[in-house]
Amino acid sequence: MAATEENPLLSSTRASDTSPQVQLHPLVLLTVSDYITRHTLRQQPGPVVGAIIGQQNGREITMEVAFEVKLIAGDDGEVRIDDAWFGERLEQYKTVFKSPPLDLVGWFTLGAPAGPAPHHLAIHEYIQNVHNETALLLLFHPESVLEGNATGGKLPLTIYESLWEGGVGNDKATSMDIDSGTAGQGKQQKFRELTYSVETGEAEMIAVDFVAKGGGNATDVDQARKASVAPSNNGSKSKSKGKAKADVENPELAEDSVPLTAEDEELLASLTAKSNAIKMLGARINLLQAYLSELPPSYLTDSQIPQTKNPTEQPNHEILRAIQALLSRLPLLAPPDRALFAREAVQQRADVELTNMLASITGSLGAASELGKKFAIVDSARNSRRSVGGIGGPFSMGGRAPFDMDGSGGGGFFDAPIGGGSAAYVSPGEGRVFPGRYR
Repeated sequence: MAATEENPLLSSTRASDTSPQVQLHPLVLLTVSDYITRHTLRQQPGPVVGAIIGQQNGREITMEVAFEVKLIAGDDGEVRIDDAWFGERLEQYKTVFKSPPLDLVGWFTLGAPAGPAPHHLAIHEYIQNVHNETALLLLFHPESVLEGNATGGKLPLTIYESLWEGGVGNDKATSMDIDSGTAGQGKQQKFRELTYSVETGEAEMIAVDFVAKGGGNATDVDQARKASVAPSNNGSKSKSKGKAKADVENPELAEDSVPLTAEDEELLASLTAKSNAIKMLGARINLLQAYLSELPPSYLTDSQIPQTKNPTEQPNHEILRAIQALLSRLPLLAPPDRALFAREAVQQRADVELTNMLASITGSLGAASELGKKFAIVDSARNSRRSVGGIGGPFSMGGRAPFDMDGSGGGGFFDAPIGGGSAAYVSPGEGRVFPGRYR
């Protein structure tokens, strides 16, 4: 029953045509995310509260820059904004952002998806009474991030506008009270959810790209602590037991410590972005398919179904028209002549395969050339060794000298040739070889 209870601070009326149109910039999201991360890791006390500045032109409100806010504890124990510090910091931001001029348009904090809580009213009323009476509230939902509910491209945040309502909750009466200056007399301040769109500038695109590239080098803090504690534990074990076996290193930790170059980081960031985009596209296609499969059958597609004037389940025609418009744009993305497109695709594929084959043949020729060079070196070394100590050398008769050391004959010169063939006359003094017949 508690889960179905409505938030008393939420208005029962929906956003009308006169409601503000909010444009949210990614720089605000980066600031909020960075503030929450530092606040959590440093274990800082107190809530997360910050201000948002932007432009307001009629009903169009832009949220462009956000910054942290210094909080102090009041006499009643409630957390409030330091007025002097906040006024000085706001003037500094106005001085920096002069063209175009930015002013306070809202503030952000953490909250549940159910809506604002009573402790948010004090800060919201202070901002309305002192700085901007039409300030908006950006409520970030950390529970949605932890539980993994922020899927399908929906950001885990909600933007609210405040209004004064009585017991009836008439929107026209409320707007008349605000114009006449009688708002708040016997009425209660409530919040109404607004729709928003995400707008990105050139500078923000560079910042988001830098953050996406830096995300490839992010490491887990707990994992780093475990890796630093492991050597100390091994050292204590080695001191207590001299013959203890060395602990085997974890291969996963070793793989994570491999340094990446700038090209690898850029490639990793690009592949990660493409993977996330494909996953998001697949999730949305599955969602549309599930929605269409759950629709009741219609007599327009099946003639056996009887036509009823008041069907029990009415489909959402707005969603169906959007799906039909999406399907009607698909032929614009596909080529008009599919046969020609398929032929060109086959030709490009053949060119790629031919290029790969030529590269493979070139590599094989290079390897064969290297093999030929090595074979020539080995063959020349073998021939030179054979000419020095083999059959074709100066000591041709079995490699023996023509005379012994004492000068007497005993070498290969006085031996009969093999098979009665011809021999060579070797001059002992000069070592020259003269062809002749041994008799």
